[in-house]
Amino acid sequence: MLVQFNCIDHPSSMQNIRLEHLGAHLAWVEENMANICVAGPLKDNGEIVGSLYVLATEGIDEAKAILFSDPYYLANIWQTVTIHEFNAYAGNWVGGKNWPT
Repeated sequence: MLVQFNCIDHPSSMQNIRLEHLGAHLAWVEENMANICVAGPLKDNGEIVGSLYVLATEGIDEAKAILFSDPYYLANIWQTVTIHEFNAYAGNWVGGKNWPT
C-alpha cells in the first residue's frame, strides 16, 4: 500500500530548527529508504514550508510508525500532517499507465 503524507510547518519559519535536525533527519531517510517512494521539501517562493512523503508499507499504521519516528516530526516542526492512501495509476514514475482492472 502507498501512503501519502502532506506535512505543513508551523506558520513561523522553521528553517533554523530544520537545520538543527537535518543530519538526524537525513540519517532517518537513509534508514527508511526501502519504504520511501518519494520524499522532499515543499516550498513557497523558495522557502521550505513543509514536507511531502509517499511511503510503501503493508498498511497505514506501519507508515505512520515510520513517519512519526522522523526527527522532524519529533522536533514538532510540522503544524499539520494529513494522511491519505495513495494509488499510483499514471505517470513517468509508474511507467506510464497502470489502470486498475
